[in-house]
Amino acid sequence: MKIMGIDASTTCTGYAFFDEDKLIHYSCIKPNGATWQERLINEGPKLNMLIEQWKPNIIIMENVPLVNRQLETLVILGAVQGYILSVASSHGVEIKFVMPSEWRSKVGLYDGTKRGMKRDVLKQRAIEKANELFHLDLTWVSPRSKKNQDDIAESILIAYSQIQPGS
Repeated sequence: MKIMGIDASTTCTGYAFFDEDKLIHYSCIKPNGATWQERLINEGPKLNMLIEQWKPNIIIMENVPLVNRQLETLVILGAVQGYILSVASSHGVEIKFVMPSEWRSKVGLYDGTKRGMKRDVLKQRAIEKANELFHLDLTWVSPRSKKNQDDIAESILIAYSQIQPGS
């Protein structure tokens, strides 16, 4: 079974492909465009090509948590989800949505501290965990750095959280 993990946004969408529990490909899409709508339209054909090339049986994607979100962010992330649902549907690929707390818990990103719940700490830990589990060299520079590869790391871990032993 081929599984695709997605950590989606309109600025950088990380993706990963597994064949059973073996990581076989990963990268990200950084779409062009001045507005989120333009970037989403630019991202769609790239996502479509990936699905055609790798032919996943299922896509595992992070769901949008509704707490502590601004309305504009919810609209944008909802549009991203809708677009990806449409692309997946056109290929007959099922999508499973998982909440951030679920996949992060399953891969052991929480350390039980209040600091450990902060966004930047979780993103750095995701990179460290993906590097550790899959012998990668994904980059963490600093909080909010555009050079961080947390989108890729999270796409890997989102999928892995659902296929690792004991899932």
